[in-house]
Amino acid sequence: MLIIGLSGNSGKCSSDLEEEAPVIAEAISPYAIDQGANACADRIRADDVYDLLLARLNKVRARLIPADLVKNLSLSAARLASAFLLLACINCGGGETTEPSVATTLAANSSTSVIGVAGAVVAPPPSVIVKDQNGSPMGGATVTFAVVSGGGSVSEATVTTNASGIATVGSWTLGPVTGANVLNATSGTLNGVAFTATSTAGAAASLARNAGDNQTGAAGSVVAIPPSVLVKDANGNPKSDVSVTFAVVSGGGSITGATAVTNAAGVAIVGSWTLGNSPGVNSLSATVTGLPSVTFLAGASSNFCTVRSTHTFGTSSSGTISSNDCQFSDGSFVDFYTTSVPQAGAYLFRESAVFDTYLLLAMPDGTTIGENDDELETGTNSGIKALLPAGNYLLSPGTFAPGVTGDYTISSTTAPTDVANCEQVFVVKNITTMQNIATTDCNLANAAATPIYSDGYFIFLTAGTPITINMTSTALDSFLQLVRLDGLVMAENDNIDATTKDSRITFTVTQTNYYAIFTRSVPTTAVGAYTLTIQ
Repeated sequence: MLIIGLSGNSGKCSSDLEEEAPVIAEAISPYAIDQGANACADRIRADDVYDLLLARLNKVRARLIPADLVKNLSLSAARLASAFLLLACINCGGGETTEPSVATTLAANSSTSVIGVAGAVVAPPPSVIVKDQNGSPMGGATVTFAVVSGGGSVSEATVTTNASGIATVGSWTLGPVTGANVLNATSGTLNGVAFTATSTAGAAASLARNAGDNQTGAAGSVVAIPPSVLVKDANGNPKSDVSVTFAVVSGGGSITGATAVTNAAGVAIVGSWTLGNSPGVNSLSATVTGLPSVTFLAGASSNFCTVRSTHTFGTSSSGTISSNDCQFSDGSFVDFYTTSVPQAGAYLFRESAVFDTYLLLAMPDGTTIGENDDELETGTNSGIKALLPAGNYLLSPGTFAPGVTGDYTISSTTAPTDVANCEQVFVVKNITTMQNIATTDCNLANAAATPIYSDGYFIFLTAGTPITINMTSTALDSFLQLVRLDGLVMAENDNIDATTKDSRITFTVTQTNYYAIFTRSVPTTAVGAYTLTIQ
């Protein structure tokens, strides 16, 4: 038995016999079916349709249709059923057509502005909602999450919306550096959604000295630089609002502001540190709960350290090292003299005594220029040759060994400008000097290798100091090197650019130390005159 389905909602009937419908419709319409017939049943058996139509046709045949015409209407049950289907569909009328859902909006489902910890996962994870043209949540839409800035990362970056139209990123891990992080959510051509997370430092993970270590001062005085520490999290970000406790460990001094809180830069500073009244080493600790403490050292010297005599340049001065003199942290004694040089040039300062001497040359503020134990390998007297601009300097004769006392003599004089025979020469910034590379200068090569003739200059530089070194020559292809005292090459240069054979080094110092400036030529065996400028 043939089963025929009707789609009453759409206003259309489906049957593989529909092609028969027009013939029957023309023959029996409008008599075949009452307008009130229930023509839109979900499923109808074809034979039942035939019986129904045949009965109704017989009813009207006697009244309206001539007998001979009826005789010619020999219709099959299938054609009658098809006619009924057509008429039934006409009776059913048309229903509304449902439009397919189309994603039209993408909006934030969670907050678009959050606060998090650098390097940590954002909670809760960002989510968005997709809606269709009717404003209803739309499931099955694809949403992609991507990090825009901040250096973070995401897991499950591509997500399909659920039945509520919501898509949630698997996780969003913020970048390791504090600051703004941005995550974008996109879906096809819809306008994207941006999530911003402002990250802060994590828990305090390290404590380090920041400033004020290894100072010296007169006994009973306040150190010039209050010790400070730097607190960072595990990612190296400065950590603010951390409580730091400072305490005197040795030396008998005192402090103010023993408890300090780190600022936005992660730095906490003690109020002040007064050294003990006796010469010697003073120490101060800084502690943060849960972290290893750090210690600051300072040398308390005799009050005689503040007494300075005047040494007239070009003369000799005599003095005596006594147990009341200024004392370094290693126990050796030292005196201080001020002296002046009239013009830029090369100068020689010496200290002689029956004991092993140690001579220090410094700027008026105590910044080191040069130091020497033994001027000659066979002697115990000290000597310093330095290329200096005109100005005032500090000359400090002392003892090499701790606890030694006795008489000494210091002297000063001009020296040959040329740096010859691989001698030790100290320099400072803001000098210009005419020099010459010769075969009797330093040879930086191994014994069996091709010689590398060079002059060497020692300069003491503090961290953060910028320096520019120029080597110019009409006779040589210049070559410059800046080498730290431990042998590490910090910078070197052959030619400033393609238009010149002059050399230049521009460098900012990262570690307080002595550095060596080597002036060379290319090829390494070439000799001749050059000008060195240090700024």
